[in-house]
Order: sequence, then structure tokens, then C-alpha cells
Amino acid sequence: MKIIEVERLTGLSQKAIRLYEGKGLIKVLRDSNGYRNYTEKDIEALKSIKLFRSIGISITDIRLYISGVISLEELIDKRKSQILKDSGRGSEQYIICESIIKMGGEDVVGSKCDFTENEDDNTAARGSLSVGIDIGTTTISAVVIDIDSRERVETFSLPHNLYIRSDIYSEQNANEIINKAKKLLYHILDRYNNVVSIGVTGQMHGIVYINENGEAVSNLINWQDKRADQPLSDGISTCEHIRRITGDSIATGYGIATHYYNIANGIVPYDAVSFCSIMDLFIINICGLKRVRTHTSIAASFGLFDVKSSCFKKEKLSLIGIDNSFLPAVTDKNDIVGKCKNIPVSVAIGDNQASFLGSIKENSTSALVNIGTGSQISVISEYCDHDDELELRPFIDGKYLMCGSALCGGRSYSMLESFFRSYTVSAGMSESSQYRIMNDLARRTYDKGEVGLTVEPFFYGKRSDPTLRGTIKMIDHNNFTPEGLILGILKGMCSELYEMYKKIPEKREFIIASGGAARRIDVMKNLICDEFELPTYVNMTEEEASVGVALYSAFAIGKINYNNGFFEYISYSK
Repeated sequence: MKIIEVERLTGLSQKAIRLYEGKGLIKVLRDSNGYRNYTEKDIEALKSIKLFRSIGISITDIRLYISGVISLEELIDKRKSQILKDSGRGSEQYIICESIIKMGGEDVVGSKCDFTENEDDNTAARGSLSVGIDIGTTTISAVVIDIDSRERVETFSLPHNLYIRSDIYSEQNANEIINKAKKLLYHILDRYNNVVSIGVTGQMHGIVYINENGEAVSNLINWQDKRADQPLSDGISTCEHIRRITGDSIATGYGIATHYYNIANGIVPYDAVSFCSIMDLFIINICGLKRVRTHTSIAASFGLFDVKSSCFKKEKLSLIGIDNSFLPAVTDKNDIVGKCKNIPVSVAIGDNQASFLGSIKENSTSALVNIGTGSQISVISEYCDHDDELELRPFIDGKYLMCGSALCGGRSYSMLESFFRSYTVSAGMSESSQYRIMNDLARRTYDKGEVGLTVEPFFYGKRSDPTLRGTIKMIDHNNFTPEGLILGILKGMCSELYEMYKKIPEKREFIIASGGAARRIDVMKNLICDEFELPTYVNMTEEEASVGVALYSAFAIGKINYNNGFFEYISYSK
């Protein structure tokens, strides 16, 4: 049938129909005379696309569904999570999402059209491309960067909920995480034929055991795992054992502490020959390797690592019975460790380091404030002595990141949102997101010059003292208001980071604010600027870890230079 009939049957404009065809969402056959001939299957596919777009699902996510990278349930769950943050369960879009699943899923949305890459989509007209993959705790993200035009071509986000256990023992299905990440990467490589480099980053500290063939023989025991806090047979915890024997403190969730606990309890897999990060396992898998060199930025996150010498503290590890031959090989170089479909893959780096690369234009003058689930202050540094509350982490090219990390951040603000939302439900109102109202109240209160409450938002403790809890001070009849509490918590986040910044030896001229909370909470930039008394800019580049590692991989193959920052790829908002 002709396009005018398709327009009538679907309610879509001819422009929209051609757009979806151009984006590769449908594949339309042509008659011998060259005219498009739409089928009933095309009509069904277009109706499904129209439904998806009506509830705000992006074309990129629709393409991931059509190509089989994500299921319909995953597609809808992702959109529901986004709607909850913006509008809540009572919104029309959320109700439609619920009805799609309840009424039969794919029976409602209809059949998929065959997936195709269409030359109208202009993917072949790009220059040299670099791909960055970020394997996070609950999300796998990816970006495609055009190295020649300095543009971000496409961004992907693939939520995963792959916990096997999530109590004291926090474990995730390593093989399923790898399979999802591979599907996403192969989808990108099929879509773009001029990718010249692949970079990988992701969650640090956690480990997965591998056998002699480089195959996972355990779940991913991630950074949230608390087993090393549990008492061993003598009633002393794993972490305390390590401190008493080696003289070094190590936190629960760090790979070495996890491994020591497993040794003590006889639960290391019998066929394990080493352990690695989930990012390294991904590289082993896509490159057909058996072992891989681990970058110092990841190795240091396992614990008992000498950052100055770029190696594990082997003598101290031997004191607690960890064989040196079991440890992953380490590199501090910008290595190419393998190839995937003949494309060079750079060594994986830590997500903190990748986020810094994806956020900072000029290293020597800027400090990065990242406010996500937690929060951090980071600067580039040489090796030096530092305050115990700060951490010196390996970076690239012989440099280090001096970091102060706070447990308070976006999840503290989320806790406050839950408080307000539960009140609205108790008051008989429909459940809806309170973030927009909270942000507006904070902005109006700040603009009026009101101080708000004095809040120490240690609701989850501090890294230096996990037992510490938050306080609210200076309450009077004027500031004991919702907006006073909101502004107080936001100011408290900034104050904790500033206290750590004061302990950094070399000061900076600018603050770059990054992370979801910094971008979404309008007043946050003003509060950071006030607290640090420095010009503050917001990094508008989302998925900064994926961006950073894409740039790093292009640097590793010599396609771009690294000189005080990849400034030309990053956009700021004043």
C-alpha cells in the first residue's frame, strides 16, 4: 500500500513515517518502479512505534528493542523508572506502561518489523568513531564519539537487575551482565562500520573468579558486599584480621578482603586460577583471551596495592595466605589488550578515572565535584603525602587522582523525596514524584536569600566513620519549613565536600560540577560556588564515564592527544 494509506491507518504524518524508516525502525520494500510498498506488518510496527513514542520512549531505545538487545519488559521498566523520577505513578504515561504489560505485552504492541540499518540514517557518513562502554552496578551505558567532528553521535543506556543475592552477600550474575553488554556492543558495531577503538570502564572493587580458559566460575561479588565485616571463627572480622596481620586497613567490598574471607571459609571455586573485575572479564570475552592485564586504577581498588610502585603489596598478601600467582597481572600503561572484530580494545580503567576524563577540560586549573548516588571531590595530582580522609588513586600517564569521597549525595536527596512523597500519599493525594517541587522550593528559597536549616546529612555515615549519623541544627520558627530542610541538605552535601577540598594541598581556579544531581538540581551550582568561593560550571555531558573511556581508547591508539584534558569534547553550562 502507498504512504497516504499508511498515514490514514496509523495516524502518523508522512514525515514521521519516513523518519522512522530513515532511522531503521522499519524496512519498507519497493516496487519494480521504485515506489515504497508498505505491508500489514509495517502498519503494525508503525502503530507500536507510535505507542512507544507517545509514552516518551526514545528512538534509540526502540531500536534496541527491535534489534533484540532488550526485551519489551526491560524497555517498559526502563521508561517506568524515568517517569517515576519526573511525574510519579499517577501520570498518564506510567498508567499506559502498566497497561502494556498487564494486557499481554507483545500482543498489545504488535509484531516487530525486521531490523535494518538504513542509509538515510547517515551512519556511514561519520568520521572515525570510538565506543565507550560503562558496566555499572545497575546500568550498562555506552556512547559513540565521532573523533573527527568532536561530536557525541549516540548514547545508550541499558538497565539490568541481575542480583543473585543482595543482603550481606551482594552478588550479581556475571555471565548475564557480560551477555547484555556484548549484545549492546555488537549492536553498535553492526550499526556503525567505522569504529576504530573500544574503551571499557565500570564498577570497581568487586571481583569475579575465572578459570584457566578465562571463563567466569563465580558470580560477580560486587562493591556492596559486606561479608568481610562478618566475624570469622575466632569472632574477629575479615577486615580486622587483615589490619592486624598486615598493618593496612581495607574496607569490606574490596576484592582482596572478599577473597581472604572466601579462602578462610573454603568457598573459593575449585577451578579458579585468578580473579578480575567485571570490565576485565568483558574484555576477555569479546577479545577471545584467557587472562588480561588489569589497569592500576582497577587493581588499586581491590586493596593492598602500592600506588607509587604500581603493584600489589605481595609480601603483605603472602602474610594472609594469598598466592602472588593468583593475582591479576597489572599495567600502568595505556595498553591495547586485544581486538574485538578486529577493532583495538584498550585496557579497562576505573569509573572514577573515566568520569574525570569525560568531565574536565583543563586538569591543572579545575577540580571535579561529582554528585551522583554518593559524591566526590577529585583533582589531578603527583604522588605525595596526603590526609587520611583523602585517597590517592592511580590515573593515567603517571598521574594520580586525589579524591575525597562522601557517602552523602543523590541518595540522601532521594531519601528526602521519599519522605515528602510518603506524606502526600498519607494525606490522600496520588503518589507522584516530588523532585520538581523540591527543586523549585530550593531555588526560590535560595533566591530570597534565606539560609535554611543547618544539616549534616550523614544519613549513611562517613567513610571514616560508618556509624556516624546526620543532624539538623539551628532550628527556629522561621526556617523550620520544607524548603528550609531541602536547602539545608543540599548545602550540607556541598559543605562535606568542601571540608575535604581544604585538605588537598594544591588548590584550583575552577570547580566543574558533574553527575545527575548536579545537572538536575538547578540550585546546586550556586551552592557549590558559594561554598568553594570559586567559579563553578556544570558539565552537561551525560554518561561522562562512557565518554571518558571512549576518549581514552582513542588516545590509546594515537587518534587524539591528551594534554591537560580532552577539552574539545566536553560542553559546560555557566
